[in-house]
Amino acid sequence: MNTESRKYVIGLTGGIATGKTLVLRMLKELGAYTIDADDLAHILMRRGGPLYQPIITEFGRYVLDENSEIDRGKLGEIVFASPRALAHLEAITHPVIIAVIRRLIGQAKADVVAIEAIKLVESGLAKECNAVWVVTARPDVQLNRLMTKRRLSSSQALLRLEAQPPQEAWTARADVVIDNSGDILETWKTVQRHFATIPRAAAPTVEAAHTAEVTVMPELTPVELLRQLRVRRARRNDLAEIAALIAHATHGERRMDEVQMMERFFSKGYFLADAGGQLLGIMGLHTENLIATLDDCMVRSATLWPIVGKALLEAVEEDARQLSCEVMLAFLRPEAGPMATILFEKHGFIRQRVEEISIKMWREAAEQYSGDGSVLMVKRLLEHQIMRPI
Repeated sequence: MNTESRKYVIGLTGGIATGKTLVLRMLKELGAYTIDADDLAHILMRRGGPLYQPIITEFGRYVLDENSEIDRGKLGEIVFASPRALAHLEAITHPVIIAVIRRLIGQAKADVVAIEAIKLVESGLAKECNAVWVVTARPDVQLNRLMTKRRLSSSQALLRLEAQPPQEAWTARADVVIDNSGDILETWKTVQRHFATIPRAAAPTVEAAHTAEVTVMPELTPVELLRQLRVRRARRNDLAEIAALIAHATHGERRMDEVQMMERFFSKGYFLADAGGQLLGIMGLHTENLIATLDDCMVRSATLWPIVGKALLEAVEEDARQLSCEVMLAFLRPEAGPMATILFEKHGFIRQRVEEISIKMWREAAEQYSGDGSVLMVKRLLEHQIMRPI
């Protein structure tokens, strides 16, 4: 158990496609410092990272891709076909990951830390935690999520589920069980309720559901706009205004209810720009494996791109750089219009097709977002890939 009296550490685990990452993001919204152990392992395995050479020494250069990075697919073919190979891999990775997590816990400024790890107990990470939270979901829900969100066939999804231990293996070790089979709003309320019981931490009250419309306000002159413009991160109670702006910017084609907006809010970080009491623009930023992905880039009118769009783009790029992201992949939907493309090009973005991206991890990240008619704009944030990520 965590021995730092000022830190309360939650170990978050559960089966595949139960929604562990969703709950982790909810905990972050409530004020917890969050650590994704799987994402951390990705970074530590990168070329130059502390796990890179030990894995190659153990499994050979066969596991490398064309960019000399560890190909997790190839590595998985080996370790999931042999329990002994998997045990060797875990003997290499678990001690390093735990050591880094201990350091991150010590550095965290929040009094609550949440660690997501599918092998929380087996790796020994549970010993670092004050409580184990297990996320569950019905098998049919897991199957549907694997097929829709990870684009697996039904047979592939079933194989993944059958390879998992029964959910009782997780819940038997749980201090808290979060059932994420149904409505995201119910999951949110459950997480809030349990978070409120943590010593020295208090969950915010659930906001009353409300709707909002984009209010037509007097146009601000460019000078007034620059003086009043403010860019900040979105909060839970901004969702109705964000939904209203999306509907306005898409001429009513994309109207989202509260559940849909909650799903978007907990899958990315929204940046908002407002002035004179009015929401003028949004951008949604998601970062994973040192790759920043930007979408939902919208402003209230095309004339606002040079000022409002510029302020938002500078804010999200600064955030991505602080997280040492190597690249930003921006997806501009058709309704963003030519002014958006011009702005991104002025800021160093290059229009590309997914298949033109040479670095495999970047290309795979882009593939997850492609296919909705968006224009892909790419900007390399670092000249060289991260060699010592932690």
